[in-house]
Amino acid sequence: MIFDTLDNVNNYEGLGRVYTALKFLSETDFSKTPLGRYKLDGDNIFYMVQSYDTDPDKTISEAHKKYIDIQYMVEGEEIIGVADISCDKELTEAKEENDVWFYNCKTEPLTLSAGKYMVLYPNDLHCPGVATNGTALTCRKVVVKVKV
Repeated sequence: MIFDTLDNVNNYEGLGRVYTALKFLSETDFSKTPLGRYKLDGDNIFYMVQSYDTDPDKTISEAHKKYIDIQYMVEGEEIIGVADISCDKELTEAKEENDVWFYNCKTEPLTLSAGKYMVLYPNDLHCPGVATNGTALTCRKVVVKVKV
């Protein structure tokens, strides 16, 4: 997992497609980009511009096997719970066709605020969209999917 701001994007120049995605995030103003899914490099790199309300009661974590997630907060703030895939967990649902597996597990909270991003690899369970301080907040976020 990487937790950083786009000010440091050049620190990750050796990360291939992850760096390509981070560079794209650092050069793009997403405040007016319409919500939806967009291709950057076919199925190798695509992204989704999302708007949603955080949930104070969210507890289900997710993991992906084929794609790395880069979650970049444009506006708002949320907690993303993180844990290593090797943690004690219970599979609650698998959607292999969508490259997502859902788990109940204990996670460590990190606050993702505007201008920050997280790179979440297949070994990183994550529970995004959790409300900070128990109060729902509207967020605008870009999730980039980078093929492993």
